[in-house]
Amino acid sequence: MSRKNRSLFRFTLCVVVATAMLAGPLALSGQAAQKVINMKFSSFIAPGHPVTKVLEALAKELSDTSNGKVVVKFYGASALGKAAEQYDITAEGLADMALGCCGFSPSRFPLSLGVQLPFFSDSAQTSAKLLMEFQKRGFLNKEFEDVVYLFPATTTPSQIFSNKKITKVEDFKGLRVWGGENIFKELCDTLGATATIMSTPDVYLALQRKTIDAAVNSWTSGVAGWKWAEVTKYAIDISIMSGWHCNVVMNKKSWNKVPADVKAKWQELFPKYTMKIAAVFDAVDAKMREKAVQSPKIEVIEFPAAERQKLAKRLIPVWQKWVAANGKQGQEMYKVYVATMKKMGKPVMVKLPGLYQQ
Repeated sequence: MSRKNRSLFRFTLCVVVATAMLAGPLALSGQAAQKVINMKFSSFIAPGHPVTKVLEALAKELSDTSNGKVVVKFYGASALGKAAEQYDITAEGLADMALGCCGFSPSRFPLSLGVQLPFFSDSAQTSAKLLMEFQKRGFLNKEFEDVVYLFPATTTPSQIFSNKKITKVEDFKGLRVWGGENIFKELCDTLGATATIMSTPDVYLALQRKTIDAAVNSWTSGVAGWKWAEVTKYAIDISIMSGWHCNVVMNKKSWNKVPADVKAKWQELFPKYTMKIAAVFDAVDAKMREKAVQSPKIEVIEFPAAERQKLAKRLIPVWQKWVAANGKQGQEMYKVYVATMKKMGKPVMVKLPGLYQQ
């Protein structure tokens, strides 16, 4: 090789090496940037609600456990969509994951709404454990086929805030009552009460003016949220309607983007947050019940145990209608419900003939 060619070769080699040295870090940094997946976590709950803090902590822990591969940003207070839109914005990809509630779209989730049947559960934590069992058994797969069902987020049972004293089953006859759930209308029809229809913000004035006799909701909603305890004489501790079946779901494409090792870490977190959210609802409800007990404006009445049993028996047709509407799956879900309640040491209030086994 001539001196001229050797010089040209050395020069070319230097250029190649220099280019590689400069391009290497840039290429690596570009690859690293591509690996970071940004996701949006949507919620309709107000910033001051204690569950919001739990959801914010979840978003942070989802990010932290991914070791920089995924960043989950929390959007609360309906920033990405209204309460009833949370499922759809997730299925469509406007949010990567969201907290929603089946009660906002009852016709879409008939099987899942079994959790809201009367006397289904005595607490948010009991409902949470039942729903995790239903999820494990695959009962929820069909109704949530448009998304990935991550975990349930259950609320507390409903009490009755009333201007009429209710201490026995017969007291429900003729009662004008607001319940806010489709299943509640069936309950009222069965007991000879009248279910009234109005928006939740209007209930306070209706109770105050006595155009309705009573309203059904959790201790938290009745005492602090909607302040019905201010305009009613009695709070009936009855847990007549179980809490709402809410849940955190995820967009399918977004889920598929998450690396397998990160998914595994996330799935370990979901049961913990299921119970954290349920525990928060139960704790706040207990505080609000105590607040009602101490209030001179309202009398808290414990619905008698014997009357509760009679009421549960009267409400068997409401459960039977739900089971019949959901066919074999409804039957299987009821059987798993009974078995799981017994395993937890909880009483089964509504015993369906032909399906309940001692």
